Amino acid sequence: MKRILISLLFLTAVISVNAQKVLDEVVAVVGNDVVLLSDVESQLTQYKDISSNKTNLARCLVIDQLMQKKLLLNRAKVDSLKVSDEQIEGELNRRMEFFTQQYGSEEAIEKYYHKTIREIKDDFRDEVKSQLLEEQEQSKVVSAVDPTPEEIKKFYLSIHPDSLPYFNTEYEIGQVLIYPHPTKQDNDEVINKLLKIRADVLSGKSSFGTEAILYSADDGSAVKQGDLGTQRSDNFVPEFAAAALALRKDSISMPIKTKYGYHIIQMVERKGDMIHVRHILIRPNVSVKSIDSTKKFLDSIRTIILKGKKDSVFSALAYKYSEDEDTKNRGGMMVDMKTNSSHIPVDELDAVTFDAIDKLKIGEISSPIFYKSKLDGKQGYRLLYLKSKNAPHKANMTDDYPKIKQMAQDDKKAKALETWIIKYAPITYIRINDSYKGCKNLEKWQNQASVNGN
Repeated sequence: MKRILISLLFLTAVISVNAQKVLDEVVAVVGNDVVLLSDVESQLTQYKDISSNKTNLARCLVIDQLMQKKLLLNRAKVDSLKVSDEQIEGELNRRMEFFTQQYGSEEAIEKYYHKTIREIKDDFRDEVKSQLLEEQEQSKVVSAVDPTPEEIKKFYLSIHPDSLPYFNTEYEIGQVLIYPHPTKQDNDEVINKLLKIRADVLSGKSSFGTEAILYSADDGSAVKQGDLGTQRSDNFVPEFAAAALALRKDSISMPIKTKYGYHIIQMVERKGDMIHVRHILIRPNVSVKSIDSTKKFLDSIRTIILKGKKDSVFSALAYKYSEDEDTKNRGGMMVDMKTNSSHIPVDELDAVTFDAIDKLKIGEISSPIFYKSKLDGKQGYRLLYLKSKNAPHKANMTDDYPKIKQMAQDDKKAKALETWIIKYAPITYIRINDSYKGCKNLEKWQNQASVNGN
């Protein structure tokens, strides 16, 4: 969940680059870092639906959040915390993958911002480094915070009954996902196709770029003649990186296999671990026979589960056979990515999954259902198991213990962070613009500034 929230903040920051410039002023100073009005207004876009009379309150909250981040960054530097170039590049790549899902393709991102992906990443490299340092420092403060059962109960009882959150219909859903696998003949056809493309390019009959446009299954790079730009070699899967690093300038690899399919790679330029390559990706067509075999195998798994104790048998077979790494190690159970709970709100389910489980009674298992990955378009089949369904209700300790525990943990972490601020703010230079000293939630900072004599 944290990664998703950080990615959303990052996306807000990207959008602000193209937004109309705010006439900047310094809102606050924390150590050697400043909170600018443009930073505040950028974050306020998250509160776009609030009424105008609450805008000032939201602005005060944002200033407080940004000051906390600056204090975390300041202490990270004092504590000599470090992040590597690899960590920064990895985080940038994860976030760009997130944006690609939002925009549909890397080309759409580049077209919108009039910059290459590399230029966008470079624009935010320093910001990501700061955020990673802030995360490290915050982890030192709150990583060990874990409420006891008594504290969870006390937290729950402290909430007025009228203020208890209301939860929509929630489902517990398990899945066994299996992808049809191409036969040796299917794979050989792809390998031979790539060998012919390679031979045509090397003989001058065609160009690598033309062949990539015509045949590559990587839509993002195909429109750029297979060009993947300059990246660190470890940004690629190991098989791809190893093959690329073995190439000389302008040479083309033999076909290699990765989890995405089969590739040929052309080396454009290499500088140490930074490589500029082009590639052509072709995925084997899966035969009707393989698809039928996969569906029959899932049917046999379904029969075994229905004959046994559903929960335990389903869990064991999901672990043994499912090809979805995210769920197989949880006994096949899906989770809400926002809360990491197995109870998934109905509005968090995609239409295909909801349509399938809406036809099931509790304890029933679907027949094999077609599945297509949103990440890479890979197609397979899955069984869905409806373990439980909770009707809309107010939060209670019986049905919602994991969520209440998370709420209690968040509350305890917030208090731990407040205590940490009280400890370190007095030994840090802090100034707040007079225009914002009316914010009640900033009084803790102003009090510490007074202690400092600032």
